[in-house]
Amino acid sequence: MSIPIPHRPSGILLGDPQASVTIDVFVDIQCPHSRAIWPNLMEIMRHYTGASVSLKTHLITLSNHRQAWDMSLGLFALAEGDADKFYGFATFLYERQDTFYNGPFLHKTHDDLRQLVADYAEEHGKVERDAFFERMDSSEIYVMARTPIRYAATRSVWATPTVFINNAGLVPVDQHSSLEDWQAVIDPLL
Repeated sequence: MSIPIPHRPSGILLGDPQASVTIDVFVDIQCPHSRAIWPNLMEIMRHYTGASVSLKTHLITLSNHRQAWDMSLGLFALAEGDADKFYGFATFLYERQDTFYNGPFLHKTHDDLRQLVADYAEEHGKVERDAFFERMDSSEIYVMARTPIRYAATRSVWATPTVFINNAGLVPVDQHSSLEDWQAVIDPLL
């Protein structure tokens, strides 16, 4: 079965769309390894501000992270396609990941999860709760949230975080790498 053509390509771009160095990262909002790489990615983008480096984040949901889908819907709903809002709210959520991880959420309901993501959206983005739920439930947000996992499948991505630099998948950096490790890979490409 072919994948339907989405209204926009997968990923939220931070930086120059025509950058010489492109970093594509596949992350799951509930994945602890994705949480570990996230501050590094933000530091890399701060370090390369003004340089020809871009970051495109593909937010996917792994099957063992049952809260990730609704948290992703909430993230896309708050961001509304705005990269700064996306990256800001993703950072906010990663900092609170322990509140929606599997163990703490074991005996909670789906409605508890939706209320939590709305609480966080109100706290972070000053959204109006009813409008936020309506946006979260929209078909547009559903398509935005499902597109990255379908794209991930075409790239043989099965775990998070998975990093590609200039479309190469065998990169020597991951969630354990320092800024200096990343610089050793990126600087020669610039």
